[in-house]
Amino acid sequence: MDEQIRLMDQNLKCLSAAAGKYSQKEDKYEEEIKIITDKLKEAETRAELAERSVAKLEKTTDDLEDKLKCTKEEHLCTQRMLDQTLLDLNEV
Repeated sequence: MDEQIRLMDQNLKCLSAAAGKYSQKEDKYEEEIKIITDKLKEAETRAELAERSVAKLEKTTDDLEDKLKCTKEEHLCTQRMLDQTLLDLNEV
């Protein structure tokens, strides 16, 4: 009986040591999870900012393309007017 108690006591000590070891590992893993979660949140925030920047740049590009088109049309109209004026002057 004493031998069984001694063995159970040793087993209890081994289990307690293992529990402490695994508790430390669990704490370490929880800290790693927290760090990785924080990094993920930062990456998501950066991605959202990048998406907004891309949207702004696309809008700016569209606006500039529209402005270029209008300017080309104005230039064409001005060129036609100048050509007609030159023809009128040559007829005089």
